[in-house]
Amino acid sequence: MDNLLTPREAAIDLIRAYVERGDGLDSLASSFLGVAGGDYNAQIGGYVGELPDLVKVKSDKIAVSKINGQIISPQIFSLRELFDEIKSGVRQTALF
Repeated sequence: MDNLLTPREAAIDLIRAYVERGDGLDSLASSFLGVAGGDYNAQIGGYVGELPDLVKVKSDKIAVSKINGQIISPQIFSLRELFDEIKSGVRQTALF
C-alpha cells in the first residue's frame, strides 16, 4: 500500500465526494453513510467497535475503526468540522 491514510484522512475521504457535489450537512448526518473496505472502515453515526465494547456514535460524528487494513480503537471526528474544511477547500478551488 503506497498511500497510507490517517484516520482523519479516511473520515474526510468518506464524505468528500458528497460535499463536493453539494450535499448538505443535514443530508449527510441523516444518511448513516459508511464504507467498509480494504483501506478503511468509516461511518456516520451508528455503532462502532467490537462486541462487547460497542460505542454508539451520534449522527453528527464520523467514526473510523479500521485504517490501512488494520483494526483500531474507534477514532471519532466532528462531521461539521470536516464538512466545513472540505467546503472551504471547494470554495478556494472554485475561486482560483
